Amino acid sequence: MGRSAARTEVPVGAGCTVVGAFVVLGGVAVMAGLTGKAPNPGGVAGVVIGLLIGFLGVVFLSAGWKSRHTFLCVDHTGLWVSNPGGQKVIPWDSLAGVGLNWCGTGSRPAKHYSVELYPNAPVDRDDPVLWAMVRDEEPLRPDLPRLRYRLVANSGFREPLVAAIQQYVPQLWLGEAERERGYLGLPDVKGHRERTRGRTR
Repeated sequence: MGRSAARTEVPVGAGCTVVGAFVVLGGVAVMAGLTGKAPNPGGVAGVVIGLLIGFLGVVFLSAGWKSRHTFLCVDHTGLWVSNPGGQKVIPWDSLAGVGLNWCGTGSRPAKHYSVELYPNAPVDRDDPVLWAMVRDEEPLRPDLPRLRYRLVANSGFREPLVAAIQQYVPQLWLGEAERERGYLGLPDVKGHRERTRGRTR
């Protein structure tokens, strides 16, 4: 997973950083009158825009580089997740079920997919490794919990992941379910920061 993300994020980050640098240099040149015209304080806008573009580039570069070794592994124990936060396993015996959700993307034929892991025990929503996978929403069935792990699975690892889950724990497989567009949501970054403020883990 990490290599796939890095192949996208690192080039985008590098491109944004280079573009931002050129925009900043252009803004400085305009302010200093190096373009053959009188110095123009309007170049400040170019400097600010260039810095913003460069900042986004650095963010993409950093995220891609940090996540380059991110991987998933399925075995008889459970689903292993390794990311910049560390390594953790979600044991099969801690799950009530696993399913595949998907939704359409409007006019395009593509779909968005996610593997949903429904726990049968309390979830630590601020676990250093798994917190970004936790979602809190109404369950599709009354016997399933609100809190679950959602693994966005749009890339090429979806089919082998689903096949491995069905091989090891066919009794947990809940099948596929179509969801409304935009159901994937985002991690609760704000809540996570508030709940873990000052905590060392």
